[in-house]
Formats: sequence, C-alpha cells, structure tokens
Amino acid sequence: MIYQFLYYLGGLLALPFSPLLIFQGKRVRARIPKLPEAAGPNQGVVGNTGRPIHLLTLGESTIAGVGVKSHEEGFSGHLVKCLNKAIGRPVEWQVIAKSGYTARAATVHLAPLLPSAPLNLIIIGLGGNDTFQLNSPLRWRSDMIHLIDAIRQRQPDAPILIINLPPVGQFPAFPASLQFMLGSLARLHGKVIRDIPTLFKKVYYMSRPISLKDWEEKAPPGADMNAFFSDGLHPSELTYKLWAEEAGAFIINLKIL
Repeated sequence: MIYQFLYYLGGLLALPFSPLLIFQGKRVRARIPKLPEAAGPNQGVVGNTGRPIHLLTLGESTIAGVGVKSHEEGFSGHLVKCLNKAIGRPVEWQVIAKSGYTARAATVHLAPLLPSAPLNLIIIGLGGNDTFQLNSPLRWRSDMIHLIDAIRQRQPDAPILIINLPPVGQFPAFPASLQFMLGSLARLHGKVIRDIPTLFKKVYYMSRPISLKDWEEKAPPGADMNAFFSDGLHPSELTYKLWAEEAGAFIINLKIL
C-alpha cells in the first residue's frame, strides 16, 4: 500500500534528524502542563420537546474535553446543542472517552462500555495519540476497523461517524520540524481510512482535513492561531465549537439522523 510505503520512506528520511526530533518532543512534553479532562457529568439531555435522539461520543482527549471545564464547553456539548437546534428534538448524550487513548486502547477499554440500548448515533474522535506514537498507517487502519467491529457487537444498527483527525501539523506548541513530521503522518492516517465506510453499513467519515486558516474567518475579531488552543496542543472552547458545528452540518446534510 502506497501510504505504508510513504510511512517507511518518511522514517528513513527522518532518521538522521531523530536525535533532534526526540529532543524537541521531550521538550514540548516538559513544557505543556497536564490538563484534566472535562469535569462534571458525562451524560445529560438538551431540549425537552419531542422524541429524543440518543447520541454517544467515544474517543481520546478531544472527546474527553481536555482544555475546557465541562462537556458543555467541549465538542460533545456544542454538537448536542447544534443538533437540537437543527432537528428540533431533545438529544440525550453520553461521553465515553479517555485522554491518551489510541484506537487500539479504545477498542479494549471503551467499546465494552457502550450501552446495549439502541443509540441513534455514535461519534468516534481519535487519531491524535496514534500519530504521537508514530503508529503506521496500516496499524491505524486495522485498529480502527477492529474498533468498529467491537462497537457493532454492542450496537449492531447505530450509525457511526468518524470525525476528522486533529490538526496535529498546526499545533503551535510544536516546532516547525515536528509540525511537518507529525502533520505528514496525520495526513497519511486520514487518507488510509477513507475506504472504511465501504466496509460497513451506516459508517461515515469526515475525511476533509481541518484547516485553522478557514476557521479564522469564523473566529471573533482579533483572534489569532493561539485562540484555537488551550495550551498550544489541546483545543480551546472556540475550536470545539467550530469543530462540532462542522460535524453537525455533516450529519444534517447527509441525513444521518
């Protein structure tokens, strides 16, 4: 597969610079404070008129709400409000997520926690940690397929939406060299799972990469690139809001619900 070849080629080209990249990675890790996951309830309901929609979000730190105080300020909270406004029905939501998890860890530890009662939509938000751990495109793709298989054991009929991967190559906390290396790998990860919706029924993927330049037009006046991050690495509430609004539009346009 071409993406696996590019992964190995990139590794070979980066090998002479590996001491510098390792040093920069350790320096970034030392400088970035360890932020907690969103506090407060990990489930709730928005709206009170009509038959409710049952939604569950599953994933890594972006779904766990790292960078904001509560899930209301995070991706899940903003998505729920967006869907409630667009559809006009209550949305019962639940978050099952853990900061630092890869797709493989989510399969082992998160998928078994899914409720057996039917859900109307499951959102998967992963990819950042698989990039940080330098997992190959084929391993990432295989782990995502296994994750969906595990979800299907608990939820055989629920639509599943894989949201686009975090914009790793645009993180301000990273020096240019790490932005290039990790951003390139994240793009390979994004491309290698494009065919997953063809392998399952009712599985969708937001394949368009996130562009913070595009989001700048939607940001408040005077907001710079740092406004999109809480610590140079994790999203701010602004990013969670814009990201959720794009996911909500994707759901509505494809009539997933």
